[in-house]
Amino acid sequence: MHFAERLYPQSRLTALLSGSSPNKPELDLSIGEPNVALDEKVLSTIPAGYSDLALYPRASLQYELQTTISRWLQSRYGSSRDFSISPEQIAILAGSREGIFMLPIALFNRQLQQGEQVTIAMPDPGYPIYLASAENIGARVKSITHKQLHQLTADALDTFTDWSQIDLMFVCSPNNPTGEVLALKQWIRLIELAKIHQFILVADECYSEIYIEPYAPTGILEACVVMGNINFDNCLAVHSLSKRSGLPGLRSGFMAGDQTLIKKLQAYRNYHGVSLSSIQLSASQAAWSDEEHVCKNRQTYSKKFTALTQYLEALPSYQVPQGGFYLWLDTGCPSEQICVHLYQHFGIKALPGHYLAISADAVNDYQNYIRIALVCSQEDIEFVGNAIKESILSCSRSNAAGDHVA
Repeated sequence: MHFAERLYPQSRLTALLSGSSPNKPELDLSIGEPNVALDEKVLSTIPAGYSDLALYPRASLQYELQTTISRWLQSRYGSSRDFSISPEQIAILAGSREGIFMLPIALFNRQLQQGEQVTIAMPDPGYPIYLASAENIGARVKSITHKQLHQLTADALDTFTDWSQIDLMFVCSPNNPTGEVLALKQWIRLIELAKIHQFILVADECYSEIYIEPYAPTGILEACVVMGNINFDNCLAVHSLSKRSGLPGLRSGFMAGDQTLIKKLQAYRNYHGVSLSSIQLSASQAAWSDEEHVCKNRQTYSKKFTALTQYLEALPSYQVPQGGFYLWLDTGCPSEQICVHLYQHFGIKALPGHYLAISADAVNDYQNYIRIALVCSQEDIEFVGNAIKESILSCSRSNAAGDHVA
């Protein structure tokens, strides 16, 4: 099925819950919309008037943002003296989703015009835009499980056999939905494989700044420099202000790395016509220049998971994610049944895990998983924790009694 004909996961959830009436106010934890305090220092950079909207954004303002981002990347990943990235190696995006979706057509349009087949690999389960971007160009899709990704520390354990077929590969660290983080040795192996088999490796790092301190996740550009790939050949990193700064409505992100690939993406975007307004560019520059609000956001999520743990730690599959703000939980019961129960009895919207799966095997493997975005308030944590626990208990009892109604 083509992506345009397939319901987006949240739309599938809406259809699933359409016949249910919650007896409590709705609390939507099915989508990763951050719920953190907006930073006044960042917001104060947005002009009080809107005269700039009557003009095309100045090129100099975009270059200033690229320069600010290059400084941020150096500060975040540049523990090595060899780490250096120029503004020309950075493309500004109207949110990370835009860049991820358009990247395959921007990079492979010539091959596509000549009728060549393109193959794109991606984590399974994973962010739905990876699959949509592949289907948009009629690419052949190869899914790689999280277990296979984490086996990459040793050749003998590598069970993924399609490396030579890949033209482009998406990976996500910290991962959505699992929260797993790739270690330096795994990044190095992936970068080695990209060089050996000449495919493009794209790291979605939009959750990179949400982690349990002090364990900041390693990034792909950082790993490139460690192994001597100082030009980031075949490698791209994607970042966004949506999760890091709690600003999803700003629609601001960037892609950075291999300058040849960045030029191709930028050339496509020049015609595609998606550019940030002067207001967005100014606010983005302020956000990337400030780390104080990012630390506060990180601490906010950490406190939520600390509080949630006291309610769910007895569940066999519960664990605090290494990064990001998603709870990825094996409930032991059909996920759709759990999600309906959570909604009917507690007003909580959670996402069935297999809605994010690609292959038939993954759909089957994650039938009992749910993904919950911990974007509720701190005050709601007790309610959410007890609701999850009670829903699992209720559904387990119902299924044990032979009542499998979802």
